[in-house]
Parts: sequence; structure tokens; C-alpha cells
Amino acid sequence: MMQYLFFILAGVLFGLANVIPGVSGGTMAVVFGVYERLIGILSDPLRGIKREWKFLLAFAVGAGAGILAFGKIMNWLLEHYPAQSAMFFIGVILGSLPMLLRSAFMPGGKKAGVQISAPAVIAFLLGFAIMIPMIAAGNTGEAKEAAKASAVLGSINAGQALLMLVYGVIASATMIIPGISGSFVMLLLGVYGRIIAAVAALTSSQIGGAVALLLPFGIGVVLGLVFCSKLIKWLLKQYPAVTYAAILGFVLGSIGCVFPGFKRVDLAGVIALIAGIAVLWACDRLAPETGKE
Repeated sequence: MMQYLFFILAGVLFGLANVIPGVSGGTMAVVFGVYERLIGILSDPLRGIKREWKFLLAFAVGAGAGILAFGKIMNWLLEHYPAQSAMFFIGVILGSLPMLLRSAFMPGGKKAGVQISAPAVIAFLLGFAIMIPMIAAGNTGEAKEAAKASAVLGSINAGQALLMLVYGVIASATMIIPGISGSFVMLLLGVYGRIIAAVAALTSSQIGGAVALLLPFGIGVVLGLVFCSKLIKWLLKQYPAVTYAAILGFVLGSIGCVFPGFKRVDLAGVIALIAGIAVLWACDRLAPETGKE
């Protein structure tokens, strides 16, 4: 029973991460030790869902609660206490760093000691470097609102449909890479506003055009999830230390995307940071085996 409560809590934080600009749901999956499990399911959905339906149900219930029930609370906190909310999630991420460091640089366990290899160091640096443009761009909340406001649905031809399929593959692939925000990547590609406009048009007279745009994008999302998860699963199996070193770079870089700035950090922010670390460590103690299978 305790393990499923843990999975629900992991789902809640995963769901909340998806309503916070700059925070990656993939990061939360890594933080709670369920990332490899989710990748395994996505890489082989039919068998994965049949084998892991209890885990998926608990995680999905938590994610749904995180987005629907706690999402309003989080939006209120982001509106009134944005810096403190960001510091809490930074604390959660910081609490996961010992686990990531062990996975990347102690692949043989504590008895084998620290093993720092050139490929792992390069992977870490590359992972962090990829996050630099996102750190430089800062909080994407305002950019998303601007993209929504200026979005035009427009018509779509065969060439654009193929392009939307490619965009779907890219968006979904980046969504499952820890530290990277899929919606931010869509902003960079210039397609975020159009997708939002298409979703909004599903309940209007433009439903035909919306479906024509969303269908190839949705197909691309499914293809990207399956094939990218297969690649990540293979990398985790063949090169676990190097892969986790890259993930460590992504996750560390994601802190820069969320950090509200030194001028906005006060005592309440420090307390929120400590609370985030404490929540992660408490969860780690609650489910040391079940949460990290």
C-alpha cells in the first residue's frame, strides 16, 4: 500500500511540474526514481501497460490530481508567491542530486567507489550546455501568453501537415528528456501558439481546421514518445553511467530555468527551499525500494 501512495505523490509532483513554466515533468520522474520505469512502459506500450497497470493507475491518479486539483492552488501560489514556489521545486531537485551523482559517477555502488570517466564528464557538460539557451531565455510564462495572444490557426496543406508531424515528434521527444520543457521547445520552433489556437478551436466553427492540424501533430507525438523512449531505454541499459551523467547535466541546468533571481530570494524562499529538500528526502525514506525499482 505504501508504495502506491508513493507513486501517487510522485504523480502529483509530476503533474504540478507541468503547470510551472521552466519545470520539466521528466525531472520530477527522475527525482522520484520512476523515470526508468516510465521509459520502459513508453518504449513498449502494449506489454508495458499490461505489466505495470497498477503503477500507471496510481501515477496517473496523482498526475491528474496534480494538474486538476492542486493545479489551481499552484497557480494561485505562482501568482502571489512565485519566488517561494520556484524555490520549493529547486529544493526538490537539489534533494535528488545525491541519487543522480551516484548513478553517474558511482555505477558500481559505494563499495566500488567514485568512478569519473571522460565520457561521463563530457555527457554531463553537454547536457548542461543544452540547457544554457533555456536559462538565458528565462521564465517562459510571459512568452507563452504572448504566443497565445498572437496565435492564428490558419489553413494547412500536405507540406505543413508533414511539418506538424515532425514538430510533434520533436515536442514529445523533448518532453521525456529530464530538464527540458517540451512547451518551451515548441515556443522556439514557433508552433506553440498555433497548437494552443487549434486546441481552443475544437469547440468552435473552426473545428475542421483544428483537427487537420492536431491530427498529424498528435501522430508525431505518439511516434516521438515510442521511438525516443526506446532510444533512452537502450542508452540506460548499454551506457547507464554516461546517460545518467547527461541527465544530471539537464537537471542541474533546469535549476537555472526556475531560479527567480537572488534579489527575489527572501527568508520564506529559503524555508521553501529547505522544505523541498525535506519532502524529497522524506519520500526517499518512505519508499527506498518501491519508488526506485
